[in-house]
Amino acid sequence: MNNTEELWIQTLWEWADENAVPDLKWVEHDSYLKGGYFKGLPRSKEALLNLTELNLLGAQLTELPVEIGNLIHLKKLYLLGNQLTHLPSEIGQLVSLEELYLPGNQLSSLPKEIGALHNLKLLLLQENRLTTLPKQIGELQNLITLELGGNQLTSLPEEIGKLTNLSKLTVWKNKLTSLPKEIVHLVNLTELDCIYNKLELTKEHIEWLETLLAKECSVSV
Repeated sequence: MNNTEELWIQTLWEWADENAVPDLKWVEHDSYLKGGYFKGLPRSKEALLNLTELNLLGAQLTELPVEIGNLIHLKKLYLLGNQLTHLPSEIGQLVSLEELYLPGNQLSSLPKEIGALHNLKLLLLQENRLTTLPKQIGELQNLITLELGGNQLTSLPEEIGKLTNLSKLTVWKNKLTSLPKEIVHLVNLTELDCIYNKLELTKEHIEWLETLLAKECSVSV
């Protein structure tokens, strides 16, 4: 292990201690994540360097350290129910990440670097304070599930139409009045939820929705 690794690992552990993040432990049951799971940050260097799943559910975190970007083997990151107002740009270094859970925080924006997470399949952002999405969201072309309900979005970027593998899209309870015309490229949806907005749909949007319904997609508008 080189000095650089020693330094960021020590910094990460100090952050964990300051924020009362426990050593890795087994949690028998939780009301949100059913069944048992591991929670916390391992205090073993070997375990940390090879960590594939990090669960910091409900840890009352207000920010993440930039050193989290060094956990390059992470596939699942659970940050539900914290008090995060922003994500560090280093989140884009987690290139192995497949699932990112962020519901119930206070995020008002996402860093453009999130577009570097090319292996991401699931992105949950319900009940935050998002007003916009970066256009780089369109670079997440392996994304299957995108949940954005309960935010303050006034528009969706046209790049969302590039997410052609998307199966589930939820944008309920935002401040949307229209949808980008490019959204009609999302032809593989099996679930679409846009309720509690004030959408004015174009003829193209209506035809797209009719096509989705014909494919037995669950549509709520």
